Amino acid sequence: MRTRAGVIGAILRDRATRAEEAAIEGRAVELLEYVGIRARANDPAGSLPYGDQRRLEIARALATDPKLLALDEPAAGMNASETLALRKLLERIRADGITLLLIEHDMRLVMGVCDRVLVLDHGERIAEGEPSAVQRDAKVIEAYLGGAAHAA
Repeated sequence: MRTRAGVIGAILRDRATRAEEAAIEGRAVELLEYVGIRARANDPAGSLPYGDQRRLEIARALATDPKLLALDEPAAGMNASETLALRKLLERIRADGITLLLIEHDMRLVMGVCDRVLVLDHGERIAEGEPSAVQRDAKVIEAYLGGAAHAA
């Protein structure tokens, strides 16, 4: 998206185009390192384990230098160790000043990463606020656990 070479530069492969491509490749390597999959840089994306594929998707999104990173169920299908690694990555992204918007069903992940939580049940807002307050909300317990009796 941010290259300047264009079609002519790609065909002629002049010094400026080669330098630009080297810079892009360097940035890609930095991002792969950042998300923890640098060792798999030359592997086809489809051959990566599921958790690493998600990390690759996040690296691709980070390549746009976002101020806000919106992730739709990033932990879906991940096992416990992959989810823990994801949580650490999301915490690092936040610490680096990028705002996260998570749409996620894994409440442990949400409560561990987010400053504010909005809970929807069938499209209706049932709770909003700091994670600790939302966790104690009776409507949230009902929606996610099927009743207060199951909360104990």
